[in-house]
Amino acid sequence: MIAFLKGKKISVKPTKVIVDVNGVGYEVAIPLSTYEKISSVATIELYIAMIVRENSIALYGFSSEEEKQMFAILTSIPGIGPSIAISILSSMSPHYITNAVKAENIFAFTTIPGIGKSKSEKIIFELKRKLRKLEGTTQHPATTFPDRQDAIDALVSLGFDEKLAISTISSIITSNPDCDLETIIRLSLKQLSQ
Repeated sequence: MIAFLKGKKISVKPTKVIVDVNGVGYEVAIPLSTYEKISSVATIELYIAMIVRENSIALYGFSSEEEKQMFAILTSIPGIGPSIAISILSSMSPHYITNAVKAENIFAFTTIPGIGKSKSEKIIFELKRKLRKLEGTTQHPATTFPDRQDAIDALVSLGFDEKLAISTISSIITSNPDCDLETIIRLSLKQLSQ
Protein backbone atom coordinates (compact mmCIF):
# COMPACT_ATOMS: atom_id res chain seq x y z
CA MET A 1 0.00 0.00 0.00
CA ILE A 2 1.38 3.40 -1.01
CA ALA A 3 0.72 5.99 1.70
CA PHE A 4 3.13 8.80 0.81
CA LEU A 5 5.19 9.92 -2.20
CA LYS A 6 8.08 12.38 -2.31
CA GLY A 7 9.80 13.12 -5.58
CA LYS A 8 10.42 15.33 -8.60
CA LYS A 9 7.41 16.76 -10.40
CA ILE A 10 7.51 15.69 -14.06
CA SER A 11 4.26 17.31 -15.20
CA VAL A 12 1.23 18.78 -13.51
CA LYS A 13 -2.35 19.64 -14.54
CA PRO A 14 -5.20 20.88 -12.33
CA THR A 15 -6.49 17.29 -12.03
CA LYS A 16 -3.30 15.19 -12.02
CA VAL A 17 0.44 15.13 -11.49
CA ILE A 18 3.24 12.76 -12.52
CA VAL A 19 5.85 12.30 -9.80
CA ASP A 20 9.29 10.75 -10.36
CA VAL A 21 10.27 8.77 -7.27
CA ASN A 22 13.75 7.27 -7.79
CA GLY A 23 13.18 6.74 -11.52
CA VAL A 24 9.59 5.44 -11.25
CA GLY A 25 6.85 7.76 -12.53
CA TYR A 26 3.57 7.73 -10.58
CA GLU A 27 0.43 9.31 -12.05
CA VAL A 28 -1.61 10.76 -9.22
CA ALA A 29 -5.09 12.35 -9.36
CA ILE A 30 -5.27 15.53 -7.26
CA PRO A 31 -7.84 18.12 -6.16
CA LEU A 32 -7.44 21.78 -7.20
CA SER A 33 -6.33 22.74 -3.68
CA THR A 34 -3.29 20.44 -4.01
CA TYR A 35 -2.58 21.66 -7.55
CA GLU A 36 -2.39 25.25 -6.26
CA LYS A 37 0.17 24.23 -3.64
CA ILE A 38 2.43 22.12 -5.87
CA SER A 39 2.21 23.89 -9.26
CA SER A 40 5.18 26.19 -8.59
CA VAL A 41 7.58 23.77 -6.85
CA ALA A 42 9.96 21.18 -8.35
CA THR A 43 10.01 18.60 -5.52
CA ILE A 44 6.66 17.57 -4.11
CA GLU A 45 5.33 15.55 -1.19
CA LEU A 46 1.90 13.94 -1.40
CA TYR A 47 -0.22 11.95 1.04
CA ILE A 48 -1.61 9.10 -1.04
CA ALA A 49 -4.92 7.25 -1.00
CA MET A 50 -4.62 4.10 -3.10
CA ILE A 51 -7.77 2.54 -4.52
CA VAL A 52 -7.46 -0.98 -5.93
CA ARG A 53 -10.25 -2.28 -8.14
CA GLU A 54 -10.63 -5.45 -10.17
CA ASN A 55 -9.10 -3.93 -13.29
CA SER A 56 -7.24 -0.85 -12.03
CA ILE A 57 -5.07 0.72 -9.36
CA ALA A 58 -5.54 4.47 -8.87
CA LEU A 59 -3.56 6.90 -6.73
CA TYR A 60 -5.09 10.06 -5.26
CA GLY A 61 -2.72 12.64 -3.80
CA PHE A 62 -3.18 15.41 -1.25
CA SER A 63 -0.97 18.14 0.13
CA SER A 64 -2.17 17.49 3.70
CA GLU A 65 -3.06 14.52 5.88
CA GLU A 66 -6.34 16.28 6.70
CA GLU A 67 -7.41 16.28 3.02
CA LYS A 68 -6.50 12.61 2.69
CA GLN A 69 -8.61 11.75 5.75
CA MET A 70 -11.58 13.73 4.40
CA PHE A 71 -11.22 11.92 1.03
CA ALA A 72 -11.36 8.56 2.85
CA ILE A 73 -14.47 9.65 4.78
CA LEU A 74 -16.20 10.94 1.63
CA THR A 75 -15.48 7.78 -0.39
CA SER A 76 -16.86 5.64 2.44
CA ILE A 77 -20.31 7.18 1.79
CA PRO A 78 -22.40 4.94 -0.52
CA GLY A 79 -22.76 6.59 -3.92
CA ILE A 80 -19.73 8.88 -3.49
CA GLY A 81 -16.86 7.65 -5.62
CA PRO A 82 -13.30 9.01 -5.84
CA SER A 83 -14.16 11.47 -8.68
CA ILE A 84 -16.96 13.14 -6.71
CA ALA A 85 -14.81 13.19 -3.56
CA ILE A 86 -12.00 14.90 -5.51
CA SER A 87 -14.54 17.40 -6.92
CA ILE A 88 -15.77 18.18 -3.40
CA LEU A 89 -12.21 18.71 -2.14
CA SER A 90 -11.44 20.87 -5.19
CA SER A 91 -14.27 23.21 -4.17
CA MET A 92 -14.20 22.99 -0.38
CA SER A 93 -11.49 22.67 2.26
CA PRO A 94 -11.90 19.95 4.95
CA HIS A 95 -12.58 22.74 7.47
CA TYR A 96 -15.32 24.22 5.25
CA ILE A 97 -16.85 20.74 4.72
CA THR A 98 -16.94 20.17 8.50
CA ASN A 99 -18.60 23.55 9.10
CA ALA A 100 -21.14 22.97 6.30
CA VAL A 101 -22.05 19.60 7.85
CA LYS A 102 -22.37 21.06 11.37
CA ALA A 103 -24.56 23.88 10.03
CA GLU A 104 -26.54 21.39 7.88
CA ASN A 105 -25.89 23.64 4.88
CA ILE A 106 -27.45 21.46 2.16
CA PHE A 107 -26.71 23.98 -0.59
CA ALA A 108 -22.95 23.99 0.12
CA PHE A 109 -22.59 20.70 -1.79
CA THR A 110 -25.10 21.40 -4.58
CA THR A 111 -22.60 23.67 -6.40
CA ILE A 112 -20.54 20.56 -7.23
CA PRO A 113 -21.41 18.83 -10.54
CA GLY A 114 -23.25 15.56 -9.97
CA ILE A 115 -24.57 16.53 -6.54
CA GLY A 116 -28.22 17.54 -6.28
CA LYS A 117 -30.28 18.41 -3.20
CA SER A 118 -31.06 14.79 -2.24
CA LYS A 119 -27.44 13.64 -2.61
CA SER A 120 -26.31 16.68 -0.62
CA GLU A 121 -28.74 15.75 2.19
CA LYS A 122 -27.36 12.20 2.16
CA ILE A 123 -23.75 13.48 2.33
CA ILE A 124 -24.59 15.71 5.31
CA PHE A 125 -26.44 12.89 7.10
CA GLU A 126 -23.57 10.42 6.59
CA LEU A 127 -20.79 12.94 7.33
CA LYS A 128 -22.49 14.04 10.54
CA ARG A 129 -22.17 10.51 11.93
CA LYS A 130 -18.69 9.90 10.53
CA LEU A 131 -17.24 13.23 11.68
CA ARG A 132 -18.72 12.71 15.15
CA LYS A 133 -16.96 9.35 15.24
CA LEU A 134 -13.71 10.94 14.00
CA GLU A 135 -13.84 13.58 16.73
CA GLY A 136 -14.17 10.51 18.93
CA THR A 137 -14.26 10.48 22.66
CA THR A 138 -11.28 12.77 23.26
CA GLN A 139 -13.41 15.68 24.49
CA HIS A 140 -15.12 13.76 27.32
CA PRO A 141 -13.12 10.58 27.95
CA ALA A 142 -14.48 10.02 31.44
CA THR A 143 -18.16 10.34 30.54
CA THR A 144 -18.24 8.77 27.08
CA PHE A 145 -18.29 5.05 26.41
CA PRO A 146 -15.66 4.39 23.69
CA ASP A 147 -17.72 1.79 21.75
CA ARG A 148 -20.95 3.81 21.85
CA GLN A 149 -20.60 5.41 18.39
CA ASP A 150 -19.53 2.09 16.80
CA ALA A 151 -22.64 0.45 18.24
CA ILE A 152 -24.87 3.29 16.97
CA ASP A 153 -23.30 3.02 13.49
CA ALA A 154 -23.88 -0.74 13.48
CA LEU A 155 -27.59 -0.38 14.31
CA VAL A 156 -28.11 2.43 11.78
CA SER A 157 -26.43 0.33 9.07
CA LEU A 158 -28.90 -2.44 9.92
CA GLY A 159 -31.75 -0.05 9.16
CA PHE A 160 -32.72 1.20 12.63
CA ASP A 161 -33.58 4.87 13.21
CA GLU A 162 -30.56 6.78 14.58
CA LYS A 163 -32.48 8.45 17.47
CA LEU A 164 -33.93 5.08 18.50
CA ALA A 165 -30.47 3.47 18.27
CA ILE A 166 -28.93 6.22 20.44
CA SER A 167 -31.58 5.94 23.18
CA THR A 168 -31.47 2.11 23.20
CA ILE A 169 -27.67 1.96 23.38
CA SER A 170 -27.53 4.69 26.05
CA SER A 171 -29.92 2.77 28.31
CA ILE A 172 -27.98 -0.49 27.80
CA ILE A 173 -24.63 1.17 28.59
CA THR A 174 -26.13 2.80 31.72
CA SER A 175 -27.36 -0.56 33.06
CA ASN A 176 -24.34 -2.59 31.79
CA PRO A 177 -21.29 -0.28 31.96
CA ASP A 178 -18.77 -3.15 31.56
CA CYS A 179 -20.19 -4.53 28.29
CA ASP A 180 -18.04 -4.89 25.20
CA LEU A 181 -19.17 -3.71 21.75
CA GLU A 182 -20.51 -7.11 20.64
CA THR A 183 -22.63 -7.49 23.79
CA ILE A 184 -24.03 -3.95 23.47
CA ILE A 185 -25.13 -4.63 19.86
CA ARG A 186 -26.61 -8.04 20.80
CA LEU A 187 -28.57 -6.58 23.76
CA SER A 188 -29.73 -3.63 21.63
CA LEU A 189 -31.01 -5.92 18.88
CA LYS A 190 -32.80 -8.03 21.49
CA GLN A 191 -34.44 -4.95 23.01
CA LEU A 192 -35.38 -3.48 19.62
CA SER A 193 -36.97 -6.71 18.38
CA GLN A 194 -39.37 -6.94 21.36
